[in-house]
Amino acid sequence: MSKAIDLARAFLRGKTLPFQEADVLWRQLAKEDELSLGRAVLSRLRREKKSLIDALPATRSIREELCRQEAMLTSKDPELSAAMRHDRAIEVLSEDMDIQDKARDGDAETLGIAGGIYKRRWIDLGQIEDLMAAAKLYERAAGSDLGKDAYAHINAAFLEDLLASTGDNPIVRRQRAIALRERIIKELPVSNTWWNAASRAEALFGLGCYAEATKVLAKVEKPARQELPPWELQTTARQLAHLAHLREKRPLDVPEVKTFFNALLPGAADAVRSVLVGKVGLALSGGGFRASFYHLGVLARLAELDVLRHVEVLSCVSGGSIVGACYWLALRRRLLNPKPLGGVDYIELVNGLIDHFRDAVKLNLRVQVQPSKFEAGWRFLVNDAKGAMDPERGAGMLEKYFYRPLLSGSGPLYMHELRFTPADHDAVLTGEKDFHPGKHNWLRADKVPVLVLNATTVNTGHAWQFTPTWMGESPWAVHETADSVPRLEWSWYEPNVGWQMELGRAVAASACVPGLFAPLCIDGAYKDFQVQLVDGGVYDNQGTVSLLALNCNVLLVSDAAGQLLLESTSAPGLKGLLKYAQRSMDTLMERVRLANFADLSARRRSGLLRGLMFLHMKAGLDADTIRLNFSQEPYELSRAPLSAAGVRKEFQQAIAELRTDLNDFTADEAFGLMACGFQMASHACKRDLAELTELCREPVSGNWPFTAMLVEITSPDAPTPRREELLAAFGKGSKVTI
Repeated sequence: MSKAIDLARAFLRGKTLPFQEADVLWRQLAKEDELSLGRAVLSRLRREKKSLIDALPATRSIREELCRQEAMLTSKDPELSAAMRHDRAIEVLSEDMDIQDKARDGDAETLGIAGGIYKRRWIDLGQIEDLMAAAKLYERAAGSDLGKDAYAHINAAFLEDLLASTGDNPIVRRQRAIALRERIIKELPVSNTWWNAASRAEALFGLGCYAEATKVLAKVEKPARQELPPWELQTTARQLAHLAHLREKRPLDVPEVKTFFNALLPGAADAVRSVLVGKVGLALSGGGFRASFYHLGVLARLAELDVLRHVEVLSCVSGGSIVGACYWLALRRRLLNPKPLGGVDYIELVNGLIDHFRDAVKLNLRVQVQPSKFEAGWRFLVNDAKGAMDPERGAGMLEKYFYRPLLSGSGPLYMHELRFTPADHDAVLTGEKDFHPGKHNWLRADKVPVLVLNATTVNTGHAWQFTPTWMGESPWAVHETADSVPRLEWSWYEPNVGWQMELGRAVAASACVPGLFAPLCIDGAYKDFQVQLVDGGVYDNQGTVSLLALNCNVLLVSDAAGQLLLESTSAPGLKGLLKYAQRSMDTLMERVRLANFADLSARRRSGLLRGLMFLHMKAGLDADTIRLNFSQEPYELSRAPLSAAGVRKEFQQAIAELRTDLNDFTADEAFGLMACGFQMASHACKRDLAELTELCREPVSGNWPFTAMLVEITSPDAPTPRREELLAAFGKGSKVTI
C-alpha cells in the first residue's frame, strides 16, 4: 500500500489532518486510481472542515469545486453499486448547487460533471431518460466558448450521436454532432496537453477521419500522457470505443480503427473489446457434486467458444464454490506462466481441471467427514452441535484434496495470499507494479476474474462473501430501504489482527448445508458476536446477487440446483411430518429461484443487462397437465425425443434428478452431468449471446473425456441396451446412500 492509502485509512479512523493536507491527500488518491478511498476522504473533509472552508477566501469557488469533485468520484466509485452511486452523486452535487438554474448555462465545469453522472448512469442502467438528461446538460454546458479542451462540446457531440442511434430525431442530431466536431477542429487552439489532443482526435474520429485522428495522438509527448491517471484514460478509451461501435459494425476489423486505438494506448484493442462486450460475470450454483460436474461441462463449452477469457467475476455457491475455486486456482497458475495464453489453452486448462476434480471426488469427501451414528448423536445431544458434520473437518479435506495440489508449497492456503500479478501485467501501461482486477482488467485480453465465494450469515440473514481481498457482508448486497437488520461490516484482510480466512474454510462455509453441517464460526471479530455461516444457497443459490453487486452487465448463470419434484402422496407418520416440513422449505426455495430468474429476465428486457444466459437442468422438459378423472379433454400429445437443447428428454430428466451429495460419483454419472452441461451451454450460447459478436468466436473442439456420453444423450435414434443401462444407473444415482 502507498503512503497515501495508509494516511487515508488513518484519517477515516479519526486521525486529524489540516485542511491543506487532506485536500492534497484525496487528489493523490484519485491520481493513484483509489477512487473509493479518495471519495471517502473528500466526503469527510467537506463535512468536517465545513466551517473552515466557509471562512477561506474565495469560499464559494472552493466549496463548489470540492462538491463537484466529490460528486464525480461518487459516480465513479467502483465499490458502490451502479444502482445507487449515481443517485448519491446527484444528491452530493445538489448540496451546494442547483444544476437546473438557468444561470448555470455555460458553466462547463458543473454542467459537464452533472452530464457525466447521467451519462454513466445510462451506461450502467440503460434508461433513455438518463441519456436525454445528459445530452441536455452537455448542450447547456457547450453554450460557452471552447476553452482549453472543448470538454463540454466533444461530449455534447457524443451524446447527440448516441441519441440519434436510438432513433430520436436522428437526422437533426447527427447534423448537430457534425457541427460541434467541425467547430472543434477549426476553432480549438492546438496545445500539447492530453485533453486538448484527445478532444481534437475524438472530433476527427467521429467524422470518420481515422488516420488524421491517429496523427493527432501521435504528436502528444509521452510525459503529458503518462501524467494522466489510468481511470481518466479508461474513460476516454471507453467513450471512443462506443463511438467506434456507432460508426462500424465490427470496429476492430477496420485496420485504420485498430491503428487508432493502438496509438491511443498500446493494447487498447482489448479495452475496446471490453466495452463492446460489457462486464461479464459467471455464476456457478449450489447443488453438491452434481452441480460441480454439470458446471465442468458448461466450462468446457465456454472454453471452446473462447468466452472464459472475458469473465471478470466468478461468483460461486456451495457445490459451485468447490469446483469454482479449483478453476480459479488452475487459471491463476496458468496466468503466472509468461507463455502467451491462447484459446486452446483454456480448453487444455478445463480438460486438466476435469481430471483433477474427478480424482479428488473419488476420495469420497462425505465419507472423510461423516461421523458414525454414535458420534452424530453425541454432537447433537451433548455438544449442542447444530449439524451432524463438522465443517472444520470438511475444510481440511477440501484444502488437502482439491486445492493444495493446484498450488506449490505447503501449509494453509489463506485467501489474502491468493492475490497475484499475472506474468504479462504491463506496469508501464497501467502505471502500477501490482495488478488490481477492478482497475486493470479493462486493458487485458485475458481477464483475471474476481473470485467470490458466497455464504449466508445466520446472525443477520444477509449474504456473506469471501474474495481474495476482503470478506464480510458487502454494503451493496443489502437493500437499506427494506432491510432493517444491522449489517456486519466487511473489511480487507488484516492478518496481523487475525482477520484472515483459509480457502478451505471459505469454501466449507459456502457449502455448509444447514442440519447436515454445523455452521462455520468466526470468533472475536465483532464485539459480542460469534459469526455463524451456512450454505450460500440459503440466501442466493444461483450466485447472481454478487454479479449484480459488482456491476456485471452480461450474466452467464449455470444453475444445477435441486428443483421441486412432483409428489403424488405424502408419507404417513413422523416420517411424513418431516418430509412435509422439508417440502415447505423446498417450495419456498423454488419460489426464490423463479423470482430470481424473473428479476434477471426483466433486467435483460429493460436493457439493464446487455446479455443473459441462464441454464437450468430441467429447461425444455415437458410439464403436462395432470388430467382430472372426468376430464372432457383427454388427448395425447406428440412429443419430440429431444429437448430444445438437443438432449434426450429421459436422460435430461434422470441427470437432473441425480443426488446433490458430496460422495463419490461414478464415471457415467460424472460424464453424464458434464455432457448435459456442455450441450445445454452450446444451445444457450447460440440462443442468448448471438448479439454479443465480440464475446463468442467460432468454436474449437476439445478432446473431452465425456464425448462418448455426449453422443449417447443427444442421439435421436431408438433406445439401445447401453442407453437403457445408463438410464437405470442414473435412476439409482438419484438416491443418497448413508
